[in-house]
Amino acid sequence: MTLQNPGVLSILLPLVGLILVLYILKMKRRDMRVPATFLWPERVEEIRANALFQKLRPTWLLFLQLLALLLAVIALAKPQTQQKGLAGEVTVFVIDASASMSATDVQPSRFAEAKRLALEGIRGAKATDRIAIIEAGPTPRVISSLSNDPAREAAALDQLQPSDAEGAVGDAMRLAAALVGGIDGARIVLLSDGDFEHITNFSRGKAAVVYRSIGTSDDNLSVSALGAAETPKGRQLFCGIKNHGSKPFGGTLSLYADGKVIDSLKTPNIGPNTQWGRTISAPAGARIFEAKLDSPDFLKSDNYAVAIADPNSALHVLLVTKGDLFLERALSLDPRVTLDKSPDVPASEMAGRGTGAYDIVVFDGIPEQPVKARGVLCFGAAGTSSPVTASGSAAKPKFVSAEKKVLLDNVDIGATFVDKQQVVRPKASGEVVAQSSAGPLVVTSQDQGKRQVYVAFEPLNSDFPLQVGFPIFVANSLDFLTGGSSSQTLSVKVGQPFSLPITEEAKLTSPDGDTTVLKPTGSALTIRETRRVGVYLLDVKGKTQKIYASLRSDRASTIRPEKNLDLGGGEVKASQSPSRFADFWRPLILLCLLVLAAEWWLFARKS
Repeated sequence: MTLQNPGVLSILLPLVGLILVLYILKMKRRDMRVPATFLWPERVEEIRANALFQKLRPTWLLFLQLLALLLAVIALAKPQTQQKGLAGEVTVFVIDASASMSATDVQPSRFAEAKRLALEGIRGAKATDRIAIIEAGPTPRVISSLSNDPAREAAALDQLQPSDAEGAVGDAMRLAAALVGGIDGARIVLLSDGDFEHITNFSRGKAAVVYRSIGTSDDNLSVSALGAAETPKGRQLFCGIKNHGSKPFGGTLSLYADGKVIDSLKTPNIGPNTQWGRTISAPAGARIFEAKLDSPDFLKSDNYAVAIADPNSALHVLLVTKGDLFLERALSLDPRVTLDKSPDVPASEMAGRGTGAYDIVVFDGIPEQPVKARGVLCFGAAGTSSPVTASGSAAKPKFVSAEKKVLLDNVDIGATFVDKQQVVRPKASGEVVAQSSAGPLVVTSQDQGKRQVYVAFEPLNSDFPLQVGFPIFVANSLDFLTGGSSSQTLSVKVGQPFSLPITEEAKLTSPDGDTTVLKPTGSALTIRETRRVGVYLLDVKGKTQKIYASLRSDRASTIRPEKNLDLGGGEVKASQSPSRFADFWRPLILLCLLVLAAEWWLFARKS
């Protein structure tokens, strides 16, 4: 026990002395004439020397008064008791819901242990303590705001589910600091294994950070690579297995083509931080390849991977731009796209011999150049290889007409305000899709295996990026440039949100069989519910699309528990059972009042 205000104890002895002095002072009496003394019984205490003080006689009243004084002074000194527990007076529990927290080295799982610790903290909190809970999943969210309602907090915690995706722990910690960083004595409790990206730009403010490390082992194998390629020997399928742990072990690998087993073998013992690979001949007509690993490791979500042999299911896109976040975001929302950015075209991608690394090149306000890619989308800067010839520019052109083409499905190009447009003439191979008062607005071309889409204005020179039809136009352009429509089979990274050009209500069925009804926003359907590895079914008016979600993340597959964290430049060490100080003065005040009540009762009874 410690005292917050120990100096108060110095007044105890003077106050005790004052009470004792009051007891030994002789009572002052007045002289009074009486007719006879026999009317008063003889009282020994009255026959004393006429002195200032009298002999101290201990009584129960004295003892009770001294006890009450002692309790009151100690209460004023504010005693504290040290208690063990995760929760403080104001606490935010940040629960890591990333893939590594599904590891089963702690039974039944690390995530379940994190929930148990949070529930233990909620149940052990005092009535005046306030607690909030934040889920650090693919997108951080507050599942219970600051309150002193343990029942509501426990119910919210019970609904929390793990994911097979990488967790945004840094964003969750910054959110927690925003909630309680300005409160003295607040506490941010991170329940995690520490397997997440280094956290930067984090300031805890006035709050203390407590890190509870969960996990005991790093044994884990993952399917780190899976892909099919055409070779001189025919189609070949490669699969790679990596050991992320500190001791060698293996498992059983099964490879599937369109749902049928094409190979199954027992892997050798793979050394720590080592990859083992297997290449086999793949069926020529197969489109979907899957790898499933059965091993005695502790994380199952990375034991599955999928590769789709469809040129339209995965697109490598190069964006040549001076900087346009609207266009970058529209491209990134397409689940097929792997996007790279550059201020110019790399020499290796310029037209010539060989094949390029990109399926599509997008020019944003930078003059189009001849490239190896099979598709080119150009905004507002025609070049020598464009399907148009530029002859100047025009300000604030008026929309005239648009053809009924798939490129403009669900896109109202006529409602777009354009501040500045290139004035162009189509070449022989060019087909005008939309027209303005200044000339062709959108032109397409299909020539010698290459497809092109030219738009006569830059997105930032218009309000097109602010319209719901903009990402739809970008998706339609990608479909046109690849020579087909969006694949009915998609492969996405688990937990990553993506959008599809769908305007109808849809139903998403998870690998576990749970269904979720999704409603589009504007002309796009955004899907954020792919939190588990496996096959999802997206049903739109009876038309079903398969979505394969897999992990493939070295960070998530490395499940070694971290004992110390570096949060924004400050080291936080793992703590098994942090302590807090609890005030003990309230029960002392209550006991003091009870003693005073007993003293008053005794005095009244004696009187």
